[in-house]
Formats: sequence, C-alpha cells, structure tokens
Amino acid sequence: MTRVGAALRSGATELRRTPLLLALLVFAPAYVIYVFTLVAPGGTAVVHLGGEVVRTPLAEAFPAFTTPMTAALLSGITGLFLMHSSALADSRLVVAGYRAHQVVLARLGLLLGVAAVATAVSVGVMLTAFSPDHLGWFVLGTGLTALVYGMVGVLAGVLLARITGVYLILFGSMIDLFIFQNPLATDAPAAARFLPGHYPLRVAMEAGFTGTVETASVGWTLLYLGVLTAITIGAFYREMRVT
Repeated sequence: MTRVGAALRSGATELRRTPLLLALLVFAPAYVIYVFTLVAPGGTAVVHLGGEVVRTPLAEAFPAFTTPMTAALLSGITGLFLMHSSALADSRLVVAGYRAHQVVLARLGLLLGVAAVATAVSVGVMLTAFSPDHLGWFVLGTGLTALVYGMVGVLAGVLLARITGVYLILFGSMIDLFIFQNPLATDAPAAARFLPGHYPLRVAMEAGFTGTVETASVGWTLLYLGVLTAITIGAFYREMRVT
C-alpha cells in the first residue's frame, strides 16, 4: 500500500501540473451550470421520472440535470487525459518493480478523487440556484454519474488516441445525458436504459424532485460500474504488457 500511495501522490502531482485540467475542474461547472440557469426561460417544466411526473420552474430544472452532466463530462475528460499523460510513467513503474495491480489501484484512486472534486464543485454551483429535495441522494447520483463516465474516459484513454477519445467523451456524454436521458423529454428511446448515464442520472433526478430514490437504480449503477471497471482493468493490464 506504500507503493500505491506513492504512485497516487505522483499522479496527483502530475494532475496539478496540468493547468487546463485544473481550470476545467474548477471553472467549467460554474460556467456551464450558470449559463444554463441564466438562459432558462420563465415557465414550468414537466420532469418525467419513470412513471411519475413533477412540475417545477425551468430555472430549477436546468441546473438540476446539467449538474450530473457537467460532473460526468469533467470526470470523463480528466480520466482520458490522466491515462494518456501517465502511460509512460506507468510503464516505468512496472519496470522499476511495481506490481501491475499497484499501478491500477493508484490510477483508480486518482479517478475517485477527480470524480469527488468534479461532483463537489458542480453541486456547489448548483446549490446557488436549486436545492434538491434530498441533497445526500442527489450528491450520490451525481457522484456515480461522474464515476461511470470517468471510467469510460479511462477506458477511452487506454484504447483510443487522445483526439478520438475527447470527441467520444464530449459528444457521447452530451448525447446520452442531455438527449437520451433528458428528464424533460416525454419519450426516451428503448436503448437509453443501456447507456452509462441512465441509472445514476435517474437517482439524481428522483432525489432532486421527489426526495425518494429507487435503490434498484443504485444497484444497477454499481453493477454497470463494476463491469466497466473490470473491462478497463483488463485493457490496462494488456496495455502495460504491450508497452
């Protein structure tokens, strides 16, 4: 665990030395959530939560569903850049005597920290415009959305070139969370439930507007995250053997 901690600190130091990522984590939530709140027209939104319909002002609906989206986008892009920037360092650590699982644990720990920061900043900005009915569940839903997309970003960083991965995270998360999972839409495609953002975003929206959450949604999210993590770890191991 001492080696894992050292690798984790090294990765955090590398992250702090990347001004673009720090700017994204700190300023992007304020910009995106504030802009959506600012341009929200006066009127009432109809929020569809499974079989339940909730009416709420648009000025509250917009910051509510853009908060998980922003946290997911930030975590995904950071996870992608994290893998690309640390690929050579990871290989050197293995050559220097690190076990592969120690490097993997360090990277997963760093991703968890990134998701936590993205969630905290996004929710903090949102609270200036909207107060969810159950803040704890909302934070959990937002954090799970960020973790799922952070893992997608890590997987993309292992398998894809940087530019390709950026396009995948940027447009993939927007299409998933902003279009297919949008709670203001009346009918979602049947395939939407298989996309990464379906269950964690549902947790956040139910917590935000009803205060009650179906625990099955949390379970499905954890299962989805577990499978995605296993695939990512397998790809990471393979990449380290190849390099």
